[in-house]
Order: sequence, then C-alpha cells, then structure tokens
Amino acid sequence: MNFNITYNENDVVKGIVTKIKNYGAFLSFEAGYVGLLHISEISELYVSSIYSYFKVGDQIEVLIKEVDRNTKFLKVSIKALPDELNKFKGLVESKKVMGYINNIDFTKLSKQLPGMVKDEIERIKSYGN
Repeated sequence: MNFNITYNENDVVKGIVTKIKNYGAFLSFEAGYVGLLHISEISELYVSSIYSYFKVGDQIEVLIKEVDRNTKFLKVSIKALPDELNKFKGLVESKKVMGYINNIDFTKLSKQLPGMVKDEIERIKSYGN
C-alpha cells in the first residue's frame, strides 16, 4: 500500500467496492482513503438498483469530485468520467420495459382515447354534484 498518494479533484482512480447499499457503493482506495459512489453518480439515465451494476470486490474506475483530506473521504462519480472511460455511458439497465412499450399497439389506444376521456369527465362531474 502506497501511503504517499495524494488524491485531487478530477483525478481518475480505481477503487474496490467494499459495501453496497440502496443509495450507493462504498469504495476502498490506496493510502487508507474510502469513498462513496452515490447511485445518482453512476449514469445520466435512471438507475433503479445499484445491485445490478456492482458486487462487493469489483474494481471500478471513478472520477474524484471532492476530497476531504482530514477524514480521507472521497466523493466519486462514474457519470462524470470522460466518455471513453465510462463503460456505463448510455447503458439502459433493463430492456424489458422498452420491449414492452415497443409491443403496444397505440392505434387501438388512439381510437379508444376519446371515449375514455369522455367517461372520465362524466365520472368527475358526477362526484361534483
């Protein structure tokens, strides 16, 4: 372990996932530093479950957003990495939803929608009296 390492904002470094919570992954770095990769810092797209991206023991590359030298704590990001280093750039977590949407026949919906709207207006009016 190299204890002479100095971490700075915007450095790209590798850390090891030591713990995963619903809100983020905790990472271990050289020189006794630890960090948090918040779930919102994984991708520009919605991430519903961090567990589908990482497991304990994974080594991942991150960009340092903040350094607290007193506590040796790093706030890190994957989505802020340069595009060529970001393996999650544009990754869609689940294709099930997209496949479901692509298989919906919206022409039927467009034919039924006026009647559905009329029925809903009538329903709302009946509650008002």
